[in-house]
Amino acid sequence: MSLDSFGNIADIVAVPIAIVGLYFVVRQLSLARAESEKEHQRRKNEITLNAYNAIREDLRETSFKVREKLHLKNMFDDLNENHTKKILMDEELKTDVSKMLSIFERFAVGVQHDVFNINLISDLSGTVFIQTFKQFKPYIDVVRENSKTFYIAYEELVKELETIKDSKQ
Repeated sequence: MSLDSFGNIADIVAVPIAIVGLYFVVRQLSLARAESEKEHQRRKNEITLNAYNAIREDLRETSFKVREKLHLKNMFDDLNENHTKKILMDEELKTDVSKMLSIFERFAVGVQHDVFNINLISDLSGTVFIQTFKQFKPYIDVVRENSKTFYIAYEELVKELETIKDSKQ
């Protein structure tokens, strides 16, 4: 067997070996990507739970104060024009309402930027997010007269949460 023949045989054998090697590299990259996505999801869930637990009590206290000052008997009673006027005239109440809505807005921004898991938020307090937005929509509309961007992320989150809730029914 000549050196040229041996070189040709080596080239022929090298091609399938290279293809098999390429297959294993691609497969390993695919497995590593899947594992990375699982880890990202786990971290996102953990961050969502930690953030929710960190603000839950503060949110509960603030919303209780707001609803008490507005004399709302039920948690999600509708706001009327008088409630909105009262919020706008009472600086402490206005601050509490802004604080409460800002907490929801921060969660919404976290969902937009893939920091928080929307499905976990839906399971934890989706109804509270939705109903609070609907309840305070008259106030939000007044605030938006000065800036159209107030609570936009929160509104988008509410729409997504409603879609999730509808799909589960």
